[in-house]
Amino acid sequence: MSIDEQLRTRLVAETEHLVPDLELELARTLRRAQRRRHARTAVVAAVAAAVAGVAWLAGVPGADRADRPVDPARSPDSSITGATDLVGYRGPLEPGRYSMAAWGPDGGTTLPRAVLEVPEGYFSNGGWAVDAGGPGEIEQLGEVMVWPVTHVFTDPCDTRPARVGPTLRDLALALTDQTGTTTTRPRPVTLDGHRGLYLELTTGATHAGCTRLDLWHSAPDNDYGQDTGGIVHHLWILDVDDTRLVVAVSNYPDQTPAQHQELIDIAETIHFTEPTGS
Repeated sequence: MSIDEQLRTRLVAETEHLVPDLELELARTLRRAQRRRHARTAVVAAVAAAVAGVAWLAGVPGADRADRPVDPARSPDSSITGATDLVGYRGPLEPGRYSMAAWGPDGGTTLPRAVLEVPEGYFSNGGWAVDAGGPGEIEQLGEVMVWPVTHVFTDPCDTRPARVGPTLRDLALALTDQTGTTTTRPRPVTLDGHRGLYLELTTGATHAGCTRLDLWHSAPDNDYGQDTGGIVHHLWILDVDDTRLVVAVSNYPDQTPAQHQELIDIAETIHFTEPTGS
């Protein structure tokens, strides 16, 4: 065998492994494609996680809040069922869900109604309030009510209330300007998804010759007041679908702190529904 033939034979023998194996190459190609697909999925997941993280961060108080859109207030939901109508009811209340009208004109039929959860031990004296004191009790022990306040008594001993402007701030300022009472600084609040202002108003002692402290007015013969001082009124002044309503919890001096808190807890269960006259 010539030298050229020997070299050719050796070269072929040593390069046989370079001949492509089609099945092996196909398997390798599929694995590479799969790895690239996994890599793309991981990148997409990482981007989604980053976006979610930014969205979550946007909900944290103080994190670029100026750039956040304002969340819309929730509209009254008429889908709640199983609530007992309180209007006209007098007597002890079984624990459960009750629908209460706002204490306003037309029997409150044109105003959103308040559905609230009532625990054991409460009463209603006519259906306009959830009372901590039972029928015929000498001492009042606190209540939860809803009012469409239109007037405020500048002086609780003066029987001539002054009409207040239509905004939440108008009413809050009128209450803080009352003589004979002290109030906390109004602060933003949300109740049942409806934005508003919250303040606490405490009545002082009755003046000489004044037997009743009138605070606000909602309709003819619908004035709210007491004949004793030292009562703390927790007031949520809310915009409920363009209707200004005040959720009022009145806590009396003889109540225990636990009773005070339970009335506030009842008020915070309120969910507003459509008016019965709509």
